[in-house]
Amino acid sequence: MANANARVDRGADTSSTAGLWEPTPEGAAIHRAERVAVVADLHLGYEWARGAAGDCVPPHSLAEAVARLERLLVRAPIATLIVAGDLVESHRPCQRTEADVRRLADWLGVRGVRMVLLRGNHDRARPEVPESLVVDGWTIAHGHRPIVGDRTISGHFHPVLRVEGISAPCFLIGPDRIILPAFSANAAGCDVRTAVIPRDWPRSGLRCLASTGDELLDFGPLAGLRTSR
Repeated sequence: MANANARVDRGADTSSTAGLWEPTPEGAAIHRAERVAVVADLHLGYEWARGAAGDCVPPHSLAEAVARLERLLVRAPIATLIVAGDLVESHRPCQRTEADVRRLADWLGVRGVRMVLLRGNHDRARPEVPESLVVDGWTIAHGHRPIVGDRTISGHFHPVLRVEGISAPCFLIGPDRIILPAFSANAAGCDVRTAVIPRDWPRSGLRCLASTGDELLDFGPLAGLRTSR
């Protein structure tokens, strides 16, 4: 991807923007001291939801999520994985999706990782799941509703950066806000350069860190990307 201002290597110091939270190329934010990783928008069961609508999509969402998580666990010792909403694609009951969720929880459990779920707009069938929690002073929630907190981590918008015909999932990171990319490749994405976005984003000191899959590239302030289009 061209025109990157700087390259953010694995384990880069992001203390100037997001405290102890470290973004990773897999699409997670990790807090090494707390041994916590936060992801959002896994959309498990995407293929089953599409199949119910008459499409033929091969199984893939669970395998792709596990592959990314496997790379993430190599990167840092994680004891808790927080899924900040939209664990599943459809809020409609689906036995195959529920089986995928159990398989994911079992896979994590074998590796000593506890999965904590927060409710997103696709998770309406899970009223027992809370909407937010706080880790080290940061309020984590899905982001489909206003979040009460001075420092927040959220998903929901599926931010991507499209440059010269290439599309890459990206983080938007500032002093008191982290907006996560979708952990699922099925999420179409909101182009942070051209899409309609919340009005306060460009004024919030957010930087765009785009993932190549192996590393993150720093494209600088979101405000500059918006004015350069």
